[in-house]
Amino acid sequence: MGKKKQAPMRHSSRGKRGKSFDKAPRPVVILAVEGATEREYLKALNQWRYRGAFAFDFCRNRDKSSLKNLIVSIKRKADDVGRDGAAGAWIVCDVDDNAPHIHDLENWLAGVSGYLRAVALSNPCIEAWFVYHCADVCSSRTASAGVEELLSKWERGAYEKAMEIPQWLIDQTDDACSRVKHRRTSFAKGVTAWDEAPWTDMPELIAWLDQLSPRHSE
Repeated sequence: MGKKKQAPMRHSSRGKRGKSFDKAPRPVVILAVEGATEREYLKALNQWRYRGAFAFDFCRNRDKSSLKNLIVSIKRKADDVGRDGAAGAWIVCDVDDNAPHIHDLENWLAGVSGYLRAVALSNPCIEAWFVYHCADVCSSRTASAGVEELLSKWERGAYEKAMEIPQWLIDQTDDACSRVKHRRTSFAKGVTAWDEAPWTDMPELIAWLDQLSPRHSE
């Protein structure tokens, strides 16, 4: 096997909150997200779990963008960044009505590039992922039910879409990942977010970031 490729870095402190690492190079991660809620969550994740270790480069797209539009956006952003300019490119969205775009997604995932291509889907919605930060089980199978379930279990203050995600939620990330993985054991082997709800691929994104981050264990 050849040498492991070093993740592309960016020297910048722009957009960071919390503890500062102004002079440290940061891995660049391209992100195409469905809406403002996902964007705020990922910004908080970078702040509170990784202490600003990453340079998250968000694609410019409208809220509630379809999977097809997210694929177009992430291709454009990757072209702007350059073949070797990012450690990875992730699409983060809900299953919603995106089944007609599965073929487009598979083609993008199978493409050759100098960086990881991946997707983190949630079914029925990103709020299902948030529920696992507050409770052992999420039972919602529709987006509206997912929001209602989260509202009933949100620990401090009131939850609103597109809100700034609080540190206490991010602090529960490891528990949430464990709960999701345990929940998956009740599903048939081989199922994915397209087949079952509640489901979320967010633990896979977290695991990848954990492995890439030079500061997570500090």
